[in-house]
Amino acid sequence: MQMKLNAADVFAAAIKLEERGVSFYAEAAARFSGASRNLLMLLSGMEEGHAQHFRKVLSELAGNKPVTSTAEAEEADAYLSALTSDRIIVEFCRPMEGDAYDVILEKAMLLEKNSVFFYTLLKEILQERMAAGAVTKIISEEAGHYNMLNEALVDWRRRNRRNRGRNDE
Repeated sequence: MQMKLNAADVFAAAIKLEERGVSFYAEAAARFSGASRNLLMLLSGMEEGHAQHFRKVLSELAGNKPVTSTAEAEEADAYLSALTSDRIIVEFCRPMEGDAYDVILEKAMLLEKNSVFFYTLLKEILQERMAAGAVTKIISEEAGHYNMLNEALVDWRRRNRRNRGRNDE
C-alpha cells in the first residue's frame, strides 16, 4: 500500500521542523556576540519566515484536505512525525555548552542539508502541484542558508588561522 500524504499534512510537519530551526539558531546566537550572533539571529528569523509562509499555505489548504480513513491519517501522521523528530535535528546538531563558533556553523550546515533532504523528499510525495511549488522555494532558501553558513565558516577559519600565525611568532 502506498501512503497518501496531502499538502496540509506535509505543511503541518514542515512548520514543526522550521520552529525547531528557529530554536536552534536562537539558542546558538545567545552564546555569541557581534557578527557571529547577527548571522545566527538572521538565520533564526529566516526560519521563522519559512514557518510563517508554511502557516499561510496551510491555512489556504485547510479547506482542500481530502477525507481519509483513520488508519491512513494515523499512518501519515506517524510518518511525518518521524521525519520531523530527531531524524532532522539529531542530538549531534543541538548547540552544546562550550561549542566554538565553527562547531555551531558545522552543526547548522548539517541541519540545513537535512532540511533540504526533507523538503526534497516531501516534494516528491506531495499530490498538489501548487503546494510543491511552495516547497521548491523553501528548498532553494534552505540551500542558500547552507551557502551562507559555509561562507561564514570559511571566513572564520581563515581569520583564526591568521590569528594563530600571529600568536606563534
